Amino acid sequence: LTIDKAAALAGLIQCLARWLRIERPFTLAEDDYLPYTFNRFQACRFGLDGTYVDPGTGEHRTLRDDLRTTLGRLESHAMALKAEDALALVQREIDGDGNDATWLRHLYDREHMLSEVVHQQTRRWAGRG
Repeated sequence: LTIDKAAALAGLIQCLARWLRIERPFTLAEDDYLPYTFNRFQACRFGLDGTYVDPGTGEHRTLRDDLRTTLGRLESHAMALKAEDALALVQREIDGDGNDATWLRHLYDREHMLSEVVHQQTRRWAGRG
């Protein structure tokens, strides 16, 4: 919900792209797409606490744990791209209690007015909330 988070996610994507391009950590296989629907549902419904199925190994873990592992693999790429601050912000979000959707749900539960939720959301986006 903030410009800083959007920029951090852009930095994360750049690091991921560099990692994939340089290290080529896996080779895609047709069966890799089998857990896609499950993983997507889990991420949408449960966020970082959703179950993630690794397509290569079939191992189950939380999305939060998988992202922590992935961030560790991206450290050298973040240094090369000068994106350490971006990954640090993403790491803080992963280690936090919730995400922006959780914040919005709590805000609505407290306010019971969609207009106030929108107002607070725009203030947060603008860095004033």
